[in-house]
Amino acid sequence: MKKYIGMAIIGIVIIVCLAWIFLQENVTATGNVAEIRVDNEVVQTLDLNRNAKVTVQGKNNITLVVIVDNGSVYVEHSECPDKICVNKGRISKEYETIVCLPAKTIIEIKNLSE
Repeated sequence: MKKYIGMAIIGIVIIVCLAWIFLQENVTATGNVAEIRVDNEVVQTLDLNRNAKVTVQGKNNITLVVIVDNGSVYVEHSECPDKICVNKGRISKEYETIVCLPAKTIIEIKNLSE
């Protein structure tokens, strides 16, 4: 009897985990703009429906090259020492962010159609 209870609990946990993963992937809205802030001031807003390549001058003389491509945005190059912003990869869902702490730069996906 204890064997069946343990298996039932494991099954329920697996179902809950799969449901959570499904909801995270499918409920999060895709954004339509990328807002770039340097030192908490908006310096540029990029339309994710238009491919673009922009250079952003962050703090501490750090320059970032930001690419908009096929509805997503990513940092192609940064002069910062750790490159966490470059390694973050592409983002496209609302509220996703790319942060470059040395440059005090944040790129955040937003949905302005609401």
